[in-house]
Amino acid sequence: MLNFVDRKFNSEKTSKYKLSIQISLDGFLFCIFDADNICVAARILNTDNTNIDNLFATEPLLTKRFSAVNCVVVNQKSTLVPNNCFEKNKSAEYLKFVCNINDEKILAQKIKKIGAYCVFAIDRNSYETVKKYQPQTEFYNQCIPLIHGVLQNFGRNMFIFFDSKTIDIVVSNNTKLLLQNSYKTESTGDAIYFAAAVKKMLDIELDNIYLSGKTNKHEEEEFSSFFKQAKLELNKNLIFTTGIENALLLMLLEKLNKCV
Repeated sequence: MLNFVDRKFNSEKTSKYKLSIQISLDGFLFCIFDADNICVAARILNTDNTNIDNLFATEPLLTKRFSAVNCVVVNQKSTLVPNNCFEKNKSAEYLKFVCNINDEKILAQKIKKIGAYCVFAIDRNSYETVKKYQPQTEFYNQCIPLIHGVLQNFGRNMFIFFDSKTIDIVVSNNTKLLLQNSYKTESTGDAIYFAAAVKKMLDIELDNIYLSGKTNKHEEEEFSSFFKQAKLELNKNLIFTTGIENALLLMLLEKLNKCV
């Protein structure tokens, strides 16, 4: 488990910092960023046999007050709606076209760079628990920071974000978004298959394929055997403070912090 705290971090003055939280089906992690967007604290918490309320209740840092709090929920329940088609009161209808919705909280965030809204669902208990402890929290689906991140890179690029048994693929041509989608996977071979299928469908020669999330050198080597452009998406600051594999896990939160 990652448990990183920079020696310059002052836990008594958290109002100077920003808190970023990531929730997925089998994981909970958070980063605290300073005014220069440098990670000064990060933790990956064990969610086995516990719930989010217990995590907040037993983790002192999560109950502090921050200058801003953002939470990204990783799931496949999202869709993009162009600005000129979007009506807030129809958010649930848009989402029902692409996934099943149970008793979940439906939210929407505008993505200015692509002229569209991301409509997404969040487990209602997770939403209410986070709001109970951090009322000012803004929520996002993982595709939002991934889209922002890919559009900041020049060239024809594919970004693949790994979570447990799912991947997100985002493809861009300079500042133009070509594709964003999530896929269920059971192995690295499945991820390679979907990446190849997307490349063929778009009929594009890629400059780079960046891998991040719950991935490692093994996945990079497998991808590299099929795509010479494949590489781990690494951030020097995160590597220096937390190590390579933890930096890959925290990459989504770094992107979230930069796009809000």
